[in-house]
Amino acid sequence: RRDPIPTRAVTSSEPGSRYIDFLIPGLLGMNLMNAAMWGIGFAIVDMRQRKLLKRFVATPMRRSDFLLALLSSRLLLMLIEVALLLGFGVFAFHMRILGSLWSILLIGSIGAISFGGLGLLTASRAQKIESASGLMNLVMMPMWIFSGVFFSGERFPAAVQPLIKALPLTALNDALRATILEGSSLASQSPRILVMAAWAVITFALALRWFRWT
Repeated sequence: RRDPIPTRAVTSSEPGSRYIDFLIPGLLGMNLMNAAMWGIGFAIVDMRQRKLLKRFVATPMRRSDFLLALLSSRLLLMLIEVALLLGFGVFAFHMRILGSLWSILLIGSIGAISFGGLGLLTASRAQKIESASGLMNLVMMPMWIFSGVFFSGERFPAAVQPLIKALPLTALNDALRATILEGSSLASQSPRILVMAAWAVITFALALRWFRWT
């Protein structure tokens, strides 16, 4: 039996509708998380192991000044990483960037700060690289799986969707995709930005409270 209406399968390769367009914002978010947590967490534990933090106790520098300086120094490197990965997507895969570059950098900065706070928190009392590595993997592994890096987090059951939406990497990935692929404004992404900002404030406050020089 022949179908009354003939059909034909057509593979779409239009920029914005391809898997690579979905993937690159997810890789951006994942790389920001990895760079912030590993870069800051390992730096703190390494300085603690080498007794460098102990020397800072003898200086008038406050814990908040030290932690903010460490976070700020890593932020510039992470923004350069964002620009390089975006440039790679544009030139290698002809990805279209529909949103403002300033919006993308601002969203990336807020996301990096939130993960920097997590890095500070996980390393606030860790004495060895091995223990810090285990803690950071414990924190990052759920977000690698659930936060829509390689596939949409909406595939998971509805019961866990509120938890997935509350993760900072989910908020970052969703905001980056909406801005890059759909040209969404910052105002439309304010709920996701608030999620990341809340993580940044809470984790930095806890890290400041629990941080030990030795």
